[in-house]
Amino acid sequence: MKNIYSIFSMFLLLISVSVIGQTKIYAPNLRAPENFETNQMPDVLLDWDAVTGITLDITYEAQLANNPDFTDAVTFDRTDVTALSMSDLLFGGTYYWRVRAYDGDDASGWSDSWSFSVVWNVTMLKPNDADDEIFSNPIITWTPLTGVSSYQLQVDTVYSWSTQESGVTSDINATYIVAADDIWAVGAGGLTIHNDGTGWTVVESGSTENLNDVFFIDATSGYAVGDGGTVLYYDGTVWAVVDAGTSNNLLGVSFAGSDNGVVVGDGGVIVIYNSGTWTTEATGDDNDLFDVDMINPSNIWACGKGKIVVNYNGTEWAANIVGSKDHYAIAMIDENNGWTVGKSGRIVGWDGTSWTEAIYGTTKDLNSISFDGDNGIIVGASGTMLTFNGTWTKATAIVDNDLEGVSILGSSTYAVGEDGVILTFIGGGFDSPFLITYDVSSDSSSKALYELLFGQTYYYRINAIHGADTSMWSGVKSFTTYSAPVLLAPANSSTTDLLVKFSWEEYEGTTNYIFEIDDDENFTQPRSFSPDDDTLWVNDLVFEHEYFWRVAAQHALDVSSWSDVRSFNTVNNITLVAPANNAIEVDDCPAFSWEEVLGSSGYELWADLDASFSNPSIIIVETPNYQCQSQLEKNTIYYWKVRGKSGPDVSEWSDVWSFTTEGASGIEEQLDINSINVYPNPGNGEFVVDIVSLVNNSYKLSVIDITGKLVYSSKIECQSGNNTIPVNIDNIKSGVYNLMISNGSDSVTKRLLIK
Repeated sequence: MKNIYSIFSMFLLLISVSVIGQTKIYAPNLRAPENFETNQMPDVLLDWDAVTGITLDITYEAQLANNPDFTDAVTFDRTDVTALSMSDLLFGGTYYWRVRAYDGDDASGWSDSWSFSVVWNVTMLKPNDADDEIFSNPIITWTPLTGVSSYQLQVDTVYSWSTQESGVTSDINATYIVAADDIWAVGAGGLTIHNDGTGWTVVESGSTENLNDVFFIDATSGYAVGDGGTVLYYDGTVWAVVDAGTSNNLLGVSFAGSDNGVVVGDGGVIVIYNSGTWTTEATGDDNDLFDVDMINPSNIWACGKGKIVVNYNGTEWAANIVGSKDHYAIAMIDENNGWTVGKSGRIVGWDGTSWTEAIYGTTKDLNSISFDGDNGIIVGASGTMLTFNGTWTKATAIVDNDLEGVSILGSSTYAVGEDGVILTFIGGGFDSPFLITYDVSSDSSSKALYELLFGQTYYYRINAIHGADTSMWSGVKSFTTYSAPVLLAPANSSTTDLLVKFSWEEYEGTTNYIFEIDDDENFTQPRSFSPDDDTLWVNDLVFEHEYFWRVAAQHALDVSSWSDVRSFNTVNNITLVAPANNAIEVDDCPAFSWEEVLGSSGYELWADLDASFSNPSIIIVETPNYQCQSQLEKNTIYYWKVRGKSGPDVSEWSDVWSFTTEGASGIEEQLDINSINVYPNPGNGEFVVDIVSLVNNSYKLSVIDITGKLVYSSKIECQSGNNTIPVNIDNIKSGVYNLMISNGSDSVTKRLLIK
């Protein structure tokens, strides 16, 4: 019995242990947002995995805190779902969260603590910064946020940055502000330029090497470094070459007082300056060093290629890999605060203990950084600019040149770059009389603007709002509206008819255009039109005249500048077509034609038997053709010319052409004008042609309108003697026509009148 009891007792103990084990519930695994996730919405969804327990009554309790120790945590009511949607989280805030599970009243331990950061601001999309000019009705777009109640969009004509004329086109690599009226910049080919507050002036440097960095201790003591080991010293009057004991390209320079400085460069070279002596130091790493910052002689930081950050602590040098990309520039605010910037938009911050890498709105290369107190600025490729206001925020540099250097001192900030570009901070912005503020609903991601000023640069930014907070402003972007319409036709200096179609590119967002035309290029007495569309016909010009024209756009708030001025000349004569010059065997009742001049009121045709037109036949017609109304002499030379009419104005005469009519044979021997009779005439299109023919023959019967257009044609067979030919022309319009009986080149014409 003892053994049985012992086995039974052991069995009960195992069952008891199993039951007790099943009552323990495990902490959930967190899912989203992932640990250290950034740019979360203020209504972020906290999500975790479900867990199982002994009972079916599984609930969860979540905590959200600003501090990692959860001393200020908000504890949410227990729920049976595995996700919680937050609301009204602070923009830019960093939050910590954790979850525990309950099986009935039995609680698990807390999950791991994860953190996330809420987005700082709204990201603007279009128009793209530094875009080509756009119309005055642009649509501004942005990436929408969730968990916000509205947006506020501001558009203004004033912004805090402007360009300065440098006077050079060489690349400028670095700049340093000594004082508001004492700014230096250095660049390619030994370039040194100085601004005394009135403008930039080139100063002789004594070197032709590329200069890569510049640093001033005070107004009478400054250094510039460059390729080939170049070190230049400025004593307040001139620049002089200094031997620093290296031939490596030098890329960065920094001083802490007049007796202590450092330069760095290719191959990891570091040269220390101490009271007039230059000494090369070894860091144990040969990666190129692009920049250096000396806090004091015992605390020096440098950065460079291979993701290297180098530090001297007063005793030794240490080189460490920091972040994921090369570092191009470094700025140390103090021992516990500093930043490096570099390739692909990487920004790495120092908190006195460790470096933390992040990307703030750009993946462009970042080339230079400068701080004055808590104010910081970064510049980089393609005009990239970020400013520091608790965090880095993308701004606009109003240029798309690569920016290579930047310096900040008090209210003065200068940025320099390729092709001699120099930018300066002028302050202000979003405070002009033209500031427009729009309140935009939370479900929108765009805003259409209307009736902006023509030829004006606009700057814009946006923030987001919810019940507990307003985000920081987005980075500022800019666009410029087209200043004037672009002309299309007629081409400049072209020759046109008297009826001219003018056209220009459509300017969107306008109510109408203002069109001016004048024979004076200064438009002293122009004729003006106000077309709604981008075309206009003008039909009362005169021959042989030079005209000038221009167009402006208009809407309710502004009139654009005038377009470029174009000129054109109207034609001065007529180009003949037929009968061809010197043609022979021409029908003795020919059709005359010439090229049409659009806009002319008519034409004057002269025909004569001599080239001097001593006794011309004069015909006035409205169309560019004329069908003769009576037969000309056979086998005779005729001369003809045409000029155009435009009201009282006439063109020059065309060239004089001649032709010879056909010989006196053929149908005339059998038939003459008196051999043909048409009746009824006038008629309605149904009539009879009587023909007295001397022989059996085939003829062509044609009816031609006054423009020379054939409206009816048939072949008729005639016997010797009298022939009666019925003709019926359907749907013929009333008017005067020529009825022609022809055989080859011979013809006889009768007038036909249709009522």
